[in-house]
Amino acid sequence: MTDEELAEFKESMEEQGEELREALAEDLGGDPEDYRAGGKRIAGGGDEE
Repeated sequence: MTDEELAEFKESMEEQGEELREALAEDLGGDPEDYRAGGKRIAGGGDEE
């Protein structure tokens, strides 16, 4: 895989993730950033540290 192909792949994955977060927020409520990988959602709607 060339550097250019890798960059295109990463961009495609980010776009797909953004679309997924937007769909989750629309279906389940909240902000799309609430569904970013790595964050833990807790009952109060905030992030657990």
